[in-house]
Amino acid sequence: MDYLWPFLAGIGMLGAVSEIRAKVAGDWVETEQTRAVAILESVQQFSLDKLRSDTCTGQPSLDSHAQHHEACLWYLNTAITFKDVDFTLLPNASDFTVPAPSVSLVESDAVWVDGMLSQYEKQKNQYIKTREAQVKQPLESLFWYVSPYLVCFAIALRLTKVTAELKLDKCVNN
Repeated sequence: MDYLWPFLAGIGMLGAVSEIRAKVAGDWVETEQTRAVAILESVQQFSLDKLRSDTCTGQPSLDSHAQHHEACLWYLNTAITFKDVDFTLLPNASDFTVPAPSVSLVESDAVWVDGMLSQYEKQKNQYIKTREAQVKQPLESLFWYVSPYLVCFAIALRLTKVTAELKLDKCVNN
């Protein structure tokens, strides 16, 4: 009898734990999605800013004109790829991959964009895991409905045992 009540209370607490896990995951889902969307928006804004920069709007020297043209074309293609995309749907990062030209002007920018898309994919996977953690399994739902009764029964069992022991000690001492 001494070990039954903690066992029942422990099982009863599983229902509360699963409910808390689902609630916390539900709170984090929006945050994870916002982080993923912010990454895509920053890449889009980066490509637009580069199109407006001196690289594409200024007058390049005659010997680097072809490089500037290729660089600007890559920034433009990247910006067009992101245009009219609903980022909240969290599309695949591979949909946004634009092969960078082998021009020294865009080398570091291409690495940055690839890194950001890689980070986006990680964030998207985290969002999916968090969304899945929101869903309760059938056994967890059962624990949720039964757990208050199990906890009450465990407490009642413990109180009954302690009360009976006190009365028994009182009768023995009299």
